[in-house]
Amino acid sequence: MTFRAIMPHTLKAVFRFFKYPEERKRLFREIPIKKNQNKKIKSISADSKKLIVFFVPAADRHTGLESISGGVISLVSLCEETKKLSAVHHAETLMCVYPRGFLFGKHQNFPNNTDLFRFEQLPARFSGVNHLILHIPELLAPYFKGLLLKDELKWIRQIAHVHINVVNANIMLMPVPSKINELEEIAHEVTITAAHAKYCTQYHRNFYGKPLHKFSAWISPEQYTFVPFEEKENCIVVSPDFNTYRDEVLQKLRQIEGLKIVVLENLSYLEFKQVIAKAKWALTFGEGLDGYILEPVFSGAFGIAVFNEDFFTDDFKTLEGIYASYDHLCRSIVADIKRKDNPIDFKIAQKYQFELCAKYYNYSQYRENIKKFYLQEYTFK
Repeated sequence: MTFRAIMPHTLKAVFRFFKYPEERKRLFREIPIKKNQNKKIKSISADSKKLIVFFVPAADRHTGLESISGGVISLVSLCEETKKLSAVHHAETLMCVYPRGFLFGKHQNFPNNTDLFRFEQLPARFSGVNHLILHIPELLAPYFKGLLLKDELKWIRQIAHVHINVVNANIMLMPVPSKINELEEIAHEVTITAAHAKYCTQYHRNFYGKPLHKFSAWISPEQYTFVPFEEKENCIVVSPDFNTYRDEVLQKLRQIEGLKIVVLENLSYLEFKQVIAKAKWALTFGEGLDGYILEPVFSGAFGIAVFNEDFFTDDFKTLEGIYASYDHLCRSIVADIKRKDNPIDFKIAQKYQFELCAKYYNYSQYRENIKKFYLQEYTFK
């Protein structure tokens, strides 16, 4: 890295070091992390001609701890499944935190085998790369180029083929098409992958003007312990999402005698899976078709949500447990839970939910979708 390239970044770093206490904590906390990253990257061949890089959110500025969400777990899963397909794409696969982000070495809140690196390590280590694929979460896409140092940009621009894929895990967070187009300033090819069938359509392909492919989500029935009705606790697990109807709905649920309400927050992923396995009911205040519903359903719970046009496909409209509005949910949820709280009605309704969710989320389809991406067999070219 040249003096001219490093100078602005270094001056900002020095200024922040003296002004902000968390920057000083960051420096000392990251010394062993960087040392370990520098050691681990040597295990990847410096002669690699093709690289696939996934990006995940950095550590929290104040605590230095990782963030955990379905989106993060999904990114790590995509990375690990990609590694297994080396015979298909013939590349080295690794994962980096967002450029200039606070570092941590590995996700600790859920099982995984993926080490994290700094993007700034790559230019020096892989000087002979001629094909680079960058998987960038939708939230990072509008800012990615602006976060790169001059030497990182120089390295990217000298690579013969650069492919940037925007990982669209949440259509509500997707940048406008013009922001996606800006990625073409540093990439020869830009694609989009979608986590849900609802926004992997010809309409969305045309709207963004980029090849669109369904990656699906990492969720699948095989990953969960299915606990039958007879072994369930009389418990409803609830997502931590903010919602204007939240207090009203929870007040309704408190009317059900003996029902325990558990908010799914401040849990490791292993703890999360243990809690949802025991629960008889699951309610999400979030996007609707999310991990707070899918994972409990695959664990044997009955899912409750409000239909969201941006995430649910139309076949969920008539599914028991999926309400047309929060007003409808508030009026009906107590009576519906009481009516289904018996082995026969519960099992019939839960089975329909399980089968419909499994139609869209299963491991073999998930892995095949990832394979097709690297073969450039996109859902919508």
